[in-house]
Amino acid sequence: MRNNVFQLGDVKDSLMSLRTNGVKRGEWVGLPMLSEYYSMKKGSTTYIYAGAHAGKSQFTWEMTMNVAQYSGWKFAVYSPETGSPAEVFSELLWVYLRKPFLAFDEICATDEEVAKAIEFIEKHFFIIDSGLNSLTIEGFYTAVGELEESTGLKMDGCVIDPFTELTTDVMSGQREDLAIGTVLTKVRKYSAEHRVHTIISVHTKYIQSRIQDGISFIPKPTYNDIAGGQMWSRKGMMMISVWRCPFGVNDPNGVPYAANQVEITITKAKPKIVGKLGTVTMFYDRLSNRYYEQNSDGTKQYAIDNPANAPKEPEQLTIMQPPPPEASPTEAFN
Repeated sequence: MRNNVFQLGDVKDSLMSLRTNGVKRGEWVGLPMLSEYYSMKKGSTTYIYAGAHAGKSQFTWEMTMNVAQYSGWKFAVYSPETGSPAEVFSELLWVYLRKPFLAFDEICATDEEVAKAIEFIEKHFFIIDSGLNSLTIEGFYTAVGELEESTGLKMDGCVIDPFTELTTDVMSGQREDLAIGTVLTKVRKYSAEHRVHTIISVHTKYIQSRIQDGISFIPKPTYNDIAGGQMWSRKGMMMISVWRCPFGVNDPNGVPYAANQVEITITKAKPKIVGKLGTVTMFYDRLSNRYYEQNSDGTKQYAIDNPANAPKEPEQLTIMQPPPPEASPTEAFN
């Protein structure tokens, strides 16, 4: 390599490995239908956008928890909007337990279940909190590096929830979207160089409500509705829209949306092997603090390990019995 300029010979080994092995798909994210459209790959990014109270954070916890459980990933999390570090851990424990962590809830986890959950969360989730100080993207990744150095652990994923909690330095006269673009370039480069997957949730701008079937609701957001403009779609690798469907309004097929129905739409997938464009209908269960899909028979499908990882049944050996000895001519007629 000379001054960041490459000739083919500089990367020939990597190139031949790519020819032989191809580009690998990302990690299984727990939900079968969603996993057809989305996977989480190291060295890449996911940007999740939605309006207020649409479920961005819950969807983020769903994805990170599944990858932690089924692929062993470790995450550095910056989510001051969720609350203090204790409150963030409480939220993660609730997700892991699939039942309320707080003891005064009518249905809550047992002490034994909580102890097991704490053991898991301690190993896989680490909270970064800036207190009263502002935090830039450089400060966040510096904190991640310090975390790795102090623990001796390598982070697989980073979470910033939401983007507005970062300080974006806008120089005098500079457009906001260009300043955001500079930050997102740093996110992409850090993620690629350090082989981590960075997840950022981002609010949409004000969206004019619509009225249908006598019900007022916010329509599904697009790239143009993200605060900061189209820079997100230009810089992002995986882009996901979370839209809480308006209860009582009919969908395009004339079927009323359910009260807990959510549409998860993959609006950008790069590289192609990692995912594909499309929409998956999901449902949010408030008691378990988890998302689920609905199978064709109407049953709920919560997150599961990748069926491809299930141990294969050993082949049943057919024991051939030896043929009976041929009878002698004398025996045959007696």
